[in-house]
Amino acid sequence: MRLLKKIRDRMSGKTLQRDIRFDDAGFAIVPYEKPPVAVRWTDVREVFAMKRDLFAIDEICLGFTLDEAGGYVRTGEDDGGFLAFRTEVERRFKIDPTWFGRIVQPPFAENRTTLWRRP
Repeated sequence: MRLLKKIRDRMSGKTLQRDIRFDDAGFAIVPYEKPPVAVRWTDVREVFAMKRDLFAIDEICLGFTLDEAGGYVRTGEDDGGFLAFRTEVERRFKIDPTWFGRIVQPPFAENRTTLWRRP
């Protein structure tokens, strides 16, 4: 039943993508028809970048480690608001914006790279 609803929503023009919202306190990843995942900036222990192999293309992602056990959340370039969010993350954590070019090559390799880690 959920699959049919997704198909109907897609055909009616509704977007199935996630959105990213942020403010001075933190950010939220708002998935299609699911509760948002909220993260405070102060809870971020590590910022990392990686690529996801989606068969024919790669998706550049930013991930945020949140606890000692390695729990994390991930955003991707296909998420609504990703470009503005990426700029905010670079500014907030003082990350060199050239990271994006280093992640792109070689194609279809994960290239997980730590961009910032809490001292």
